[in-house]
Amino acid sequence: MKISEVSKTVGLSIPTIRYYCDLGLVPSIQRDLDGERVFDDESITWLKGIKFQRDLGLSLSEIQTYLQLSQKTGPAALKKRHALLLEQRKKAQSDLDAATERLNCLDEKIRLEEAIIKGTKKDSLSAARRFSQ
Repeated sequence: MKISEVSKTVGLSIPTIRYYCDLGLVPSIQRDLDGERVFDDESITWLKGIKFQRDLGLSLSEIQTYLQLSQKTGPAALKKRHALLLEQRKKAQSDLDAATERLNCLDEKIRLEEAIIKGTKKDSLSAARRFSQ
C-alpha cells in the first residue's frame, strides 16, 4: 500500500507517518528496490496503535517503551505492559472526568441562555461573568 493510502486509512499525515517510521516506531516496515516504504497490514496495525497511544496523550518515548514491551513475551514484559495500561486508563479516566465537568458547565450556560431567551430569567450578569460562567 502506498503512503498516501496509508495516510487516509490510518488518519495520520504523510510527514507524520514518515517521522514515525524514521524513529523506528513501525518495526515491520519494509522498503522496495527503489527505497520506497512498503506498508502491509502489520505496519498499518502498528500505525493505528501509535495513533491510539498519541490520542491518549502519550509521548513518543512512552510509546517506544510500550512498543518494545509489546514485542516481548513472558511474565516480566506482561506485568510491565499491564502497569502501563493501568496508568493510561487512569489518565483517560481523569481526562473523561474533566471533559464531563466542562460539559456540565456548558450545559448550565446553555440553560441560562435559553431561560434568558424565553424571558423566564433576566440577563443581569456583567459581561465578564456572562463570559466566565
